Amino acid sequence: MYKLYWRPRSGAFAPAAVMAELDIPYEGIQLDEANREHEGAAYRAQNPMAQTPLLVLPDGGVMAESGAISLYLAETKPQSGLAPTPDDPIRPHFLRWLSFAQVNLYETVLRYYYTERYTSDPGGAPGVKQAANERTERLWDMTAEAIQGPFFFGNRFTVLDIYLAMLAAWHSDPLALYERLPKVGAMVDATVARPASGKVWHDYGMRERSEWIMAADARGT
Repeated sequence: MYKLYWRPRSGAFAPAAVMAELDIPYEGIQLDEANREHEGAAYRAQNPMAQTPLLVLPDGGVMAESGAISLYLAETKPQSGLAPTPDDPIRPHFLRWLSFAQVNLYETVLRYYYTERYTSDPGGAPGVKQAANERTERLWDMTAEAIQGPFFFGNRFTVLDIYLAMLAAWHSDPLALYERLPKVGAMVDATVARPASGKVWHDYGMRERSEWIMAADARGT
C-alpha cells in the first residue's frame, strides 16, 4: 500500500485527489505542522528538501514533487484517462500545461508566500512579493486563454484540472481570481463537484467558491 505524508492546504492534495479518483488505497500520514515535523531529521532522511507531499511506494521507495507523483499515479491506470496516453492527441498539450503549472505557477506561489527564500536583503521582500503577485496574474491570464471548459480539455477531466484547481485555491484572493477569469472559476467548480476530488478538497481544508463568498460577505467586502 502507498503511504502519503501530507499537511492541510499543501501540495499533497493533488496526489490524494488522484488516488481518490482512481480508488487507489493508501495510508495518509498527517505531518505535525505545529512541531515542524516536515523539517525534522527523520523526514529529511527521506526527503532532503523537506517538501510535502512525500509518497512511499509499495516497494519502499519514495517520491517527492506533487506533479510527478500525480502523473505517476495516474499512469498506473491508463484506462482512466486521467493522464492521456502517448498515442492520445492531447498528450503533448497535457504535458506542456502540467509542466507550466509546476514550473511557473507553483514556483510563483512560493515566491509570493515565502519571499524570504528569494532575497538575501530583508528590505527587498516587498518587491519580491509584488513582482510575484503581478507574475501570478499574467500566468493565470495565459492559463485561462487555454481552458476549453468546463475542464481544461473541454469535457475531459485530467490530472491537470486537479493540479490547477489546487493552485487556484492558493491564490492570494481566489474569489477575485474566479470572478476575473470565469473559465478558471468554472474549472475549479467542476473539479470540486466531482465526488472523489470534492471530498479530498474538503479534507485538505480547501474552500469552495460559496465559502469564499460567505467569507467576503462576513468581512463586508
